[in-house]
Amino acid sequence: MKKFSRKIAAAAALAITVSSCMTGCFNNTGSGSGSGSSGGNSETVLRVGYTQEPSSFDPADFTIVAATLTGYDCYDTLLNFSHDGTKVEPALAESWEQVDDTTYTYKIRQGVKFSDGNEMTMDDVLYSLNRVTEDNYYMSYLFANVDSFEADNDTWTLTVHLKQPDSSWQYVPATSACTIVEKSVTEEQGDKYGTADGKTVGTGPYKLSSWSSGSEIVLEKNENWWGDPDTLDIDKVEYYVIEDESALALAAKGGQIDFVEGMSNSVMSVYQSCQNFNILSCEGTTSNYIAFNTASKPFDDEWARKAVAYCIDRSQITTTIGGDYAKQSAVVPMSESMMYMDKAKWDSTIAESDVYTQDYDKVKECLAKSKYPDGFEFDFYTTSQTQKQTELLKSMVDASGSITMNLVEVPDSDIFSYMFGYKTKDNGERYYNAVGTYMMSDFLDPMGMLKTLYAGSNACEGGTNETLWTSTEADGLLDKAAQTTDDAEKMGYYTDAYKIFADQCPYLGLYTSSDVYAVSDKFTYDPSPMFWYNFSYADVHVAK
Repeated sequence: MKKFSRKIAAAAALAITVSSCMTGCFNNTGSGSGSGSSGGNSETVLRVGYTQEPSSFDPADFTIVAATLTGYDCYDTLLNFSHDGTKVEPALAESWEQVDDTTYTYKIRQGVKFSDGNEMTMDDVLYSLNRVTEDNYYMSYLFANVDSFEADNDTWTLTVHLKQPDSSWQYVPATSACTIVEKSVTEEQGDKYGTADGKTVGTGPYKLSSWSSGSEIVLEKNENWWGDPDTLDIDKVEYYVIEDESALALAAKGGQIDFVEGMSNSVMSVYQSCQNFNILSCEGTTSNYIAFNTASKPFDDEWARKAVAYCIDRSQITTTIGGDYAKQSAVVPMSESMMYMDKAKWDSTIAESDVYTQDYDKVKECLAKSKYPDGFEFDFYTTSQTQKQTELLKSMVDASGSITMNLVEVPDSDIFSYMFGYKTKDNGERYYNAVGTYMMSDFLDPMGMLKTLYAGSNACEGGTNETLWTSTEADGLLDKAAQTTDDAEKMGYYTDAYKIFADQCPYLGLYTSSDVYAVSDKFTYDPSPMFWYNFSYADVHVAK
């Protein structure tokens, strides 16, 4: 058991005041113990704490972890990922078939009810999928290769026609892009759907009971769930928004919280000192990185990007910020869990192309080759959630003596609007010169990260290529990788594209982090590497 560092102790002392002020917000009746009283009926309540509130319960707009911990359990997707994330399994689609290179069919489960008691129809299925693309939602990039969706009401069959062959499509039906909503409710609600003031209706194991914005969200068992509600150990989930990490850690230590996900290294020792908690971890797909805006000065110049890359000591960032549950990233952000295909070739490719280590002489050499031989300054967009990491990055960059990194802090709720181009200058340019953020892959295949971050088709408003960097050559290699089912051939395309990404450096990977949980010993949970889509309170059980 680790002791508090002085810094943690100081933060904890400050947080005690915050935590004690919040104590009255927690419902201690029956929570955590696995039994309680509610109208005379025993129920099991799981109290979850997190530092953020979900921006929406609309699955087409899930962009932050808070949505995973709340909204996903209200819905189902066409398919589910297997626990290890390498395969897909039946969900709302009970079977499926690849008819040819560009055609897939899905047999939709009949008799499924939404949480309001209405039966799901093929119209709901077709509406849900078309809605993602027609309304340009965040997840629409996963449908960029879809030519059309067709629904046969008589046979309950969904047919998907792709524009070109894509071997990674097999995973897309298990992502939130293929979440089914109730058409009539969603249309009636309009912009209010999935908000604290609107309705949320799905087919998942739990339903939204209440949402007090900025404070608490309550989920209850969905008695209309097409699965067996009696198999759910957790009757009710109480989700508390506690923005201060230290206050959240102390709430867990004080027995007011049962389940926490994604604790940072700065408060890990507090959780490790909790005698009645287990620390669980699983190597997931989360990569933390810097994204350079290559569409405007100074980072439209590759040598300016490389100059900053040589300022950064990624090993120190990993140790200081990521801690025991992180690994230093290669320059191309991608978790080792995604390199299962010919790991030896991945290792040799990374060793050959990952040349960026802290070297201020190299910084000078890069500047001499750039349009800014005397140096430059740039605006780095960040949030309070990453303050310590950002300050460390700034100290490394500023130490070059030639480059100055200006910090621009924006609210947590706004950062994605800047990153995905929804908030821009009047001339359409992005505000940020660079941004520090993270990405979880949509699936374990390398395409889930490489295409998401680097494809030119994603360099647009709402797209996931925050750098706006494009390469016709790299796009062609990714297209070829998607169109082949031969693993050796696919690896050749992947590694050739990887070398281009590393050389051009539109992103600088910092570290990859495991998914980490603190769970009361009254409960058990077996983490999945596909936390982003696989997490469910149906998998949290009362300890025997």
